[in-house]
Amino acid sequence: MSQAWPYSPQPLTVLKYLATTIMTTHSLHHVVARKAARDRSVAEPVFGLEEDVEGVLLGLGGNAPEGLVLEMEYRRKSGRGVREWYFVPASAAKTATASTNVAGTSRFRETVVLLEDHPLYRRPEAEDEGKTEGEEGMDVTFELGLTDKQRKDREGVVLPYFDAQKGGGEGGRILYDMGVEDDFDEEEDEI
Repeated sequence: MSQAWPYSPQPLTVLKYLATTIMTTHSLHHVVARKAARDRSVAEPVFGLEEDVEGVLLGLGGNAPEGLVLEMEYRRKSGRGVREWYFVPASAAKTATASTNVAGTSRFRETVVLLEDHPLYRRPEAEDEGKTEGEEGMDVTFELGLTDKQRKDREGVVLPYFDAQKGGGEGGRILYDMGVEDDFDEEEDEI
């Protein structure tokens, strides 16, 4: 006679805690919609059981014909988890992943790709890597760059720690030249 403890976790929760590798499938449409919401800094949409709508198990667009997203989490012995997301096209399940060439050896064809490499998931900034900051055409009311005069003035400033580096072997001694505005107090200096 087995009795379930009232405060024990659900079996799936225990299994996820003990497993070293967890693979979870997601819909490509849902993952792309969540990423688009994150990029715009708005609340992510919820799909499926998270919608809390009676009778809904899978949200709209859940059965995408182009493929699915596979989330894989591998936990090392140290307990640190390594998580990676992959895109598995629907045609990968239909076609064979190994093909035979003339010599009779089999070579594998890559069908599964990283989710970051998928064109729908890729960031638009990744395509514009060649542009510099001035070419982006940002509309700001102030200048972000330095003029030639400002650049020369900045190079002419001598910082106080340069003298300490020239001495060689003097350790962390701080050199300070008192200015006119400084007030010298002998009592504080004795401490």
